[in-house]
Amino acid sequence: MGFLDKLAKTLDLWLADEEAEDVNYQKGTDFEAHVAGLFTRRSDYFAISDWTRDNHDKSKGIYVESNTNPDLVIRYKPTNEKFAVECKYRSGFYRSQKINGPVVKWAAPDQIKRYNAYSRSNRIPVFVVVGVGGSPKKPATMFCIPLNDAKYPEIFPSVFEKYERDPGKTFFWRDGMLK
Repeated sequence: MGFLDKLAKTLDLWLADEEAEDVNYQKGTDFEAHVAGLFTRRSDYFAISDWTRDNHDKSKGIYVESNTNPDLVIRYKPTNEKFAVECKYRSGFYRSQKINGPVVKWAAPDQIKRYNAYSRSNRIPVFVVVGVGGSPKKPATMFCIPLNDAKYPEIFPSVFEKYERDPGKTFFWRDGMLK
């Protein structure tokens, strides 16, 4: 194999990674829009105060600190309470060797620390909304988990099953809980 063949093979691998990253980014964006729509259908109850724009360009070394914040900050209009939502779409459950069963892999440990710090510094609760299966615009299953219960990178069935919700139903806020 000559130099040009090796170079072409390397470029194919690099481009495949870039394409996969673009596809995953689009899935995340589509799922965020789906979740946001479940709030905006009830414009008499909810307003989106902030929506992280995910502006960055890794190839040029551009890093935006606010990208590490939860995706959405929502205001519940009747009481002006605010809360944050981190949206995660997964094509399917991950099989964990720890429990020999399905889990939701949702974040890296450093991300969880940042979301907890965000919650403390802004004095608002953070919820993790996870869509699994189906498509990002119409997930088969959805969970709305308080960050306090999403302590680890893998969320086990004993946790996520308590927070399952209809993926097409508008959100409901009561007594500091999002459902």
